[in-house]
Amino acid sequence: MMTTSRLLFCERGSSAVELGIMLSVFLSMIFGIINVAMMLWTLSSLHYAAETAARYAAICSPSCSPAVTTYAANQYFGQNLSGSNPFTYNASGCGNTVTAGYDYQLWIPLIRTFTIRLNTSACAV
Repeated sequence: MMTTSRLLFCERGSSAVELGIMLSVFLSMIFGIINVAMMLWTLSSLHYAAETAARYAAICSPSCSPAVTTYAANQYFGQNLSGSNPFTYNASGCGNTVTAGYDYQLWIPLIRTFTIRLNTSACAV
């Protein structure tokens, strides 16, 4: 039977405790980096689709078939946008402007979930 003083100075199992603490921090960082990369991929894809759709609108306006927003949604190759079309089209201003806005749920383990608004805009004359 161990006494209290011997139990306080016992170092058996300390490596397992240290590993548990450091592994949880390390995995949280790794999954956070992966989620940030996925968010940037989604933003890049939104921007690419908006640029392509603005060029498409500049070439085929005023009788675009399919519609510019549908074309933009078809050009998007990022994460699933849950069935919504985040693209809007406006033919005034600088020319043919396509904008996109999407609320991205950034999840970082052990921290929390952040809602980040991804916005992009492209214009072609």
